[in-house]
Amino acid sequence: MVRNTGTFTGEPLAPDSINYPPNGATLDGAPETFSIIFDNDMKLKYLSVGYVADRFEGNTNGKGAAVGIFHVIGLPFPPVGPIQRFAQWFGTEVVKFGPMSYSTKDIPSWWTDKRIGSQDYL
Repeated sequence: MVRNTGTFTGEPLAPDSINYPPNGATLDGAPETFSIIFDNDMKLKYLSVGYVADRFEGNTNGKGAAVGIFHVIGLPFPPVGPIQRFAQWFGTEVVKFGPMSYSTKDIPSWWTDKRIGSQDYL
């Protein structure tokens, strides 16, 4: 279980690119649970994060992981739906820069779920 806290201050990591300026917002995250699966050699096989355990705690309005952080600092994040699915697809399949929203290659054989990104998530 984790509970993120912090204050949005400091200098941008990449000042010559697209940045959201620090505004002093204070994060008091909702408690979140993690799910960790290990393989037979006790190496991390799968990590899942952002499951809010108590949506009434903190100031993220019940949102977890990066979505909760974005909410607190005032950076818009689209709700699950066509706009978010398009943004995930565009960022992962077209731009191919920065963190991907979902894996597109090297998916292990034990992973059988065919859904990608926020597909089928309500």
